Amino acid sequence: MFIDQKGKLFGKISIIDLLVIVVIVVGIAGSVIAFQKVKGGSVLTETKAILKQDNTLDMLEVRMRLNEVRSMTRDSIHIGDDVYAKDTNKYLGEVTGIEVEPATRIISGFDGKAAEVEVPERMDVIMVVQIPGKRTEGGYFTGNNIHLVYDSAFEIKTPTIQSTPVIEEITVLSEDDS
Repeated sequence: MFIDQKGKLFGKISIIDLLVIVVIVVGIAGSVIAFQKVKGGSVLTETKAILKQDNTLDMLEVRMRLNEVRSMTRDSIHIGDDVYAKDTNKYLGEVTGIEVEPATRIISGFDGKAAEVEVPERMDVIMVVQIPGKRTEGGYFTGNNIHLVYDSAFEIKTPTIQSTPVIEEITVLSEDDS
């Protein structure tokens, strides 16, 4: 019908050539759309950051819980350690406190009742990290425009550990508190 025995569309253009042309056209259209979004401001860029450099930043105290870690991990966290976002390597803040609690887990017994039991040889570590940032209408943001969200896992690294704690609490400290 449309394709002859040589694999040409209408006997004039190769299907492979046609596919290459379609891929090029789609790539150009995608580039134009992406450029328009950046130019129009719907994409976050360094010059159109949520928190601009001229804003004064508050100090955020963020409590992060590392669940069911071993004593080796607990011993590797130190007050004064710098904390970075793992995926972007951007500086978040400094560890200012470390709390340790027994790790517990809810299990159900053979009778169908749930019970909270302690996990052997594991503990929960709460890291208190002071982060320069701001509370905005859209939530809490670091000075590097990283969105901090309650009850969410957040991949971090320090000089000695890499972990994914859950953000439990975010408090804006007044100048008297820091």
